[in-house]
Amino acid sequence: MEIESSTFELSVRDSRSGERGPTIRVILGSPATATPIGRFPLEKIILNPSWRPGTTARQTGAVPEPASLHTPMGAVKIPFAEDGAISLHGGGDERALGKPISAGCVRATDADLLRVVAWLDSRDALSAARDAQNGEIHRYFRRSIELIVR
Repeated sequence: MEIESSTFELSVRDSRSGERGPTIRVILGSPATATPIGRFPLEKIILNPSWRPGTTARQTGAVPEPASLHTPMGAVKIPFAEDGAISLHGGGDERALGKPISAGCVRATDADLLRVVAWLDSRDALSAARDAQNGEIHRYFRRSIELIVR
């Protein structure tokens, strides 16, 4: 998976066959809280993610939310930097796509991220779903996959 910061696009490609998958528009970090640039190994995809607000969100009164499709994480979360504190996740508003307004995370619409997950699944890149004790559903990558942010 690759994110091109200049175009606000995430593209997916099968490293074994070279086949291209979906390309989707994303929201990136603001200039004050930029999305980290680099190569990040990916371990898992979390469906139905819970939310543990960061410092800034807690200062405005945000509280943790249990696993559901209705947290600020949306339907999908893919942790990639800062020990999972920075993620590619759903919950993005279509009107904000292509803008640098997040607190560092990469956001997309739920529908777009679910398309990416389905494409990865069709390439046998994901393990079977495992229920976590907190209600989340975890799917681990079967092979080495990284997110490149440029």
